[in-house]
Amino acid sequence: MEKSIIFTLLENQDHQDLIPTISGSYQFVQDPSITVRESYFDSFDWLLYNENLVLLKQDDTFYLKDMESFEVKAECPWEHKDVARFWWDFPDREIAALLKTCLDVRALLAFLEIEKRSEKLHILNKDEKTVLRVYLDEINPGTDVSIQKTIRTITLVPVRGYWKEFRDFHQFIEGIKVAKPCENLFNMMLKLTQRKPGDYSSKIKVPITRDMSGSMATRKIFLYLLNIMKQNEEGVISDIDTEFLHDLRVSGRRTRSGLSQIKDVLPPEKLDRFKQDFRELGQSSNKLRDLDVYLHTKEKYLAMLPEDLRPGLNPFFIDLEKQREKELKGFIGMLHSDFYRQLVTDWEVFLVSDEDCNIMPKNAEKPVMTLAREFIWKRYTKIIKDGEKIDNDSPDEKLHKMRIQCKKLRYLMEFFASLFPSDEIALLTKQLKRFQDNLGEFNDLSMQQGTLKEYLDTIDSESDQDTLIAAAIGGLIMNLNTRQHHVRAEFSGQFSQFSQKKNRSLFKQLFKDGDRTTAKKEMIP
Repeated sequence: MEKSIIFTLLENQDHQDLIPTISGSYQFVQDPSITVRESYFDSFDWLLYNENLVLLKQDDTFYLKDMESFEVKAECPWEHKDVARFWWDFPDREIAALLKTCLDVRALLAFLEIEKRSEKLHILNKDEKTVLRVYLDEINPGTDVSIQKTIRTITLVPVRGYWKEFRDFHQFIEGIKVAKPCENLFNMMLKLTQRKPGDYSSKIKVPITRDMSGSMATRKIFLYLLNIMKQNEEGVISDIDTEFLHDLRVSGRRTRSGLSQIKDVLPPEKLDRFKQDFRELGQSSNKLRDLDVYLHTKEKYLAMLPEDLRPGLNPFFIDLEKQREKELKGFIGMLHSDFYRQLVTDWEVFLVSDEDCNIMPKNAEKPVMTLAREFIWKRYTKIIKDGEKIDNDSPDEKLHKMRIQCKKLRYLMEFFASLFPSDEIALLTKQLKRFQDNLGEFNDLSMQQGTLKEYLDTIDSESDQDTLIAAAIGGLIMNLNTRQHHVRAEFSGQFSQFSQKKNRSLFKQLFKDGDRTTAKKEMIP
């Protein structure tokens, strides 16, 4: 079946001038014009766009559409005054399920708002049957002042069985030279907005090259991380969704990790101050992040308990909500503080300054490729060495330290990913992440049990309500403990998978033998 075709009118053309031209060659019926308001939504990090989807609200209905074909995947009437912010706000299960898969806990944000005036022409044949539908749309800025000009389009929609008429009209429009083909109207509208798809991602994509010095590459990495922090400030302050805090924290944590691992590259005089300040910043939001995680696991916790015990968790989560309000207020105060503003300003000045230091750090002028291999290989070999010493009788603290070591390795691999073949680095990162998931879940389960036990100690159990709460918390601790033992038993298998021979060979090839391997290849005639 022929697909719809879209043209955009040339800037000096107007629909009202086009209609008489069409009437000179075709018979048609014209519907009254209609005007609709449209808002386009995605998450801050473009999760729908990355899946080739867009969420559109047209007057009182939401449509989830394929971005290229604009085929409707799901729709949902919206009669509420409040704007839908999360997937769980949608009463329609189909659209909610599709959005959940893409968005998880991220909020929907309107990135484009327009007003569209549309006229519909039914092109008729000699028998006065509709053989083609032509839409004449005029797209104007709605409340979105970022669109600076009007876009006028012609959309040809074929009618089944009348392909010749469709192709003939297509040639007619091309022949009168009033419009040009438009491959994707949505992408065209995006070009006129202030925000651009992919303008934010929490993933590290630092364009460093192997011929850069260690100093230049490290500064680029830290500036990239600083920019991520600054991009997330407003989202935290406005409490749009919890991932703004998460991304800001991870950026700060990556910075601390980089400061401790990428050694003897930057002038050391001020680094101790920045290490301490970033540590203090991270600590100021630790409890807030923990509360966010607990609140997101509410449904999972409830599912672990018999239905008659579930009401006992309500007071626990109500208490968490109150604590979160207090912690969020405190961290917003931190972001508005002189301490934070001075940290961000001084750190940026330090990274972009070319001032000479008294003693040039020994790794400052070394090629970043050499340093990246050295740092990554050293961290990787330590993980393998320590992991081989862990067995089923090892204390939990060993796994905790292993988790931190793996996180440091992951950060190094992300920092320097652009220096290595993308397929190989992606494979090793995937294997490492799978191992980290085991270690991370084990640590989370331990922390959650600790929090629940502390809460359990605050319950007097003198009333039926307190007894129900204690029973629910106790049952939850028991289930979490059972899961923790299961995850602990999986450690050996996960470590064996990560440290398997082919992974060791690839790590060695990329990060230890890289220079020699390259030299050998260059010598081959």
